[in-house]
Formats: sequence, structure tokens, C-alpha cells
Amino acid sequence: MAVIIIPARKGSTRLKNKLLLQVKGKPVIRWTAENCLRVKNADRVIVATDSEEIASIFDGSPVEAVLTPSDLKSGSDRVAYVARDIDADRIINVQGDEPLLDPSDIQKVIEGLSEADVTTLSYPITDEEDYINPNVVKVVTDKNGYALYFSRSPIPFYRDIDFTQMINGFKNPVKKHIGVYGYRKEVLMDFAYRLEPSDYEQIEKLEQLRLLENGYRIKVLPAEKDSLGIDTEEDFKRFCSIVG
Repeated sequence: MAVIIIPARKGSTRLKNKLLLQVKGKPVIRWTAENCLRVKNADRVIVATDSEEIASIFDGSPVEAVLTPSDLKSGSDRVAYVARDIDADRIINVQGDEPLLDPSDIQKVIEGLSEADVTTLSYPITDEEDYINPNVVKVVTDKNGYALYFSRSPIPFYRDIDFTQMINGFKNPVKKHIGVYGYRKEVLMDFAYRLEPSDYEQIEKLEQLRLLENGYRIKVLPAEKDSLGIDTEEDFKRFCSIVG
């Protein structure tokens, strides 16, 4: 069984109450959850939230809502809190502020768990502004598509060529990480309840580095479409313009 769990903390630092912001009469978190209902091979969609206000949005909806403690440190901890009591072998973590993920790409993350313990997505970076933006996480992979490292820094660093030469002269050398994860349930339980936060994770503020530092391999699958995480007012305005 594959279950999509969407962590949805009400509080947010850069854009206040962003999951409750209304777009065409519907809050952002509902856009995200209803998009996940379109994923063909997902058996359930659950919103894991510390907010009764967010949970009430899904009253009478096929999307389930589960209240979680407010003191959980991260979205992954919220997902694991709900997943531990679910009889499912594949858990998919879709961020609540990612309403534009392509359902077929989420489906790809689920299918990838047939041969990997952890899966995620990437998309080529073609804009140098994104390449140098620390809010756009970059990932480099080995020849088999497994992650070598994730960073907020520009990686790989182009020493002797410029950005345009790099993206045109090599096969997808610069990739944006799209933050949806597929986990084998036992790996997610290890991540949340056995592994301590790691050094690189704490430096970069990127949870996935905890897995790499502990020897877990993350399969990075190519997304067919780019996505838009809503972190700032500018992101929100862009989302509004996209959905009309």
C-alpha cells in the first residue's frame, strides 16, 4: 500500500499562515491535497497537521486529516508520527506548500520504491538566478541516478567555464531538487526515531543529508515538470497567476 502524507504546520516564518491563504476561494493546502488525489497509485491521502483549523478544511473530503503534536521538529517527523500507525509499506511525503506537483511525477516516486529505499525528484536548472539562490536546493547524482549530495550552494561549481557553457556542454549537470520523498516505511522510521540529526544536515538545514551521512542511498528521479514551492509572497503571487 502507498500512502501520501502531507505535513501541514500552520505556523510559517517567511510567509505567515501560507497554507491557509485563499486562491480562487480555496486555501493552498487544499490545492495541494486535492492534487495528490489525482495520483493513480496512491491508496490514501492524509494531511498531518498541528492545526484544527487546517484539519477542519477536509471535513467531508476524501482527504483524511490527522492532528499531530505541535512540538514536532520537522515535516518529516510529522509524517513519521502518522505513518507509524498505518499498515503501508510505502510512504510519500509531499510538502503542503507544493500545490503544482505533477501527479505523474508523484506516481514516479511511488513506483521507484520497487527498486530503492528512498526516492525523490529533480529538474534541470537553466536559470543562473536559481543556480545561485540558496532557497533553490541543488542535487548532484552518480551515473545511476543516486544522490551524491544536496546543497543550497551552487553545485557543481563551474571553475573554467561560464554557466551557459556548463548547462549546454554537459548532460543535466545542474539539477534543482524537488522536495517530495518516497520512503520504504522502515527507512522512514529509522530516519525519525533512530538517527540523530547529522552535521551537514544542521549546517545546510536539509534533512535528507541525514540519510546520506548514515549510508542510505536516495534515488533521484527526473521530473517531467518543474514545481513551485510557496515560501515567499512572490511565490504566492506567481501561483495565483498560474492558476488564474
